[in-house]
Amino acid sequence: MIKVKDVAFPRFRAPDLDKMESYLEDFGMVRSARTEDKLFMRGLDASHHIHVTELGESKFIGAAYWADSLEDLEKLASSNDASDVEDINEPGGGQRVCLTDPDGFQIEVVYGIEEIDPLPATESTGYNWVNDRRRLGDLKRVGKGPSPVKRFAHYVIGVTDYEKTQAFYADHLGLIPSDTIHDNDDESRNVMTFNRVDQGDEFVDHHTFAAIECSIFGSDEAMFHHVAFEVEDLDTLVAGHEYLMSKDYEHAYGIGRHILGSQIFDYWQDPFGFRHEHWTDSDLLNASSPTGHHPVSTALSVQWGPTIPRKVG
Repeated sequence: MIKVKDVAFPRFRAPDLDKMESYLEDFGMVRSARTEDKLFMRGLDASHHIHVTELGESKFIGAAYWADSLEDLEKLASSNDASDVEDINEPGGGQRVCLTDPDGFQIEVVYGIEEIDPLPATESTGYNWVNDRRRLGDLKRVGKGPSPVKRFAHYVIGVTDYEKTQAFYADHLGLIPSDTIHDNDDESRNVMTFNRVDQGDEFVDHHTFAAIECSIFGSDEAMFHHVAFEVEDLDTLVAGHEYLMSKDYEHAYGIGRHILGSQIFDYWQDPFGFRHEHWTDSDLLNASSPTGHHPVSTALSVQWGPTIPRKVG
């Protein structure tokens, strides 16, 4: 139908907005707006919000993607399984079209949400690599505190019908595969794909959305796995790690470097069991980049750091 520009924000439900806000502030976000029953958190970039929580029973509702134009929203709305173009009655405004993916997760495709002034970031002094000395006369001093989040970058879910889900996201949003993952014992049976947005020659993150057959996690039900947010660099990520440890939040796993996507990662559980990732230094691909094909063992392995657990929560 269309080619989305990027992901915009995840949408959750939680029974205590105060507790969620406190966690997200410690994770490195800043409140953008709050109503009686919704919390909107932002990062350093100009996006009005990169994380939404509604008041209610704990649940991952779904995710929003940026449309390139209002015309794209109208084109998407012509699909039989999409809503009409509607005004967003939330802080930031804008318009959206809503869809429901094969496992019932909500997809919002949004356009025209208000932008706000970016927040000042701590200027990185860079690194003195062996053959690239950049930090000349500047002393390296890493501050303590939360790791400021720049933007929402990707999310991962477990799905009941992998092929149907892949077709849905490709057909409606124009996502393309960066790496397909096959069963260790059957190279012809794909069980996971890392998908990126298609922006032609422009280089984009290795993945925006990943669908994993839920049987990989020993389940027959669809599930949330994690949402991921970019931070400045390794120093920022490690400082945030130490700060979250000092606040006694539950650490999921990390710090390490993935094989597929190459991100340096660190995963944390919020107070309601939702996994949030800090990451930095992703591979960047464009529409000409070839699709890789790998076994599950590669997808769940790392270049360094702890092995990714086959569990959710």
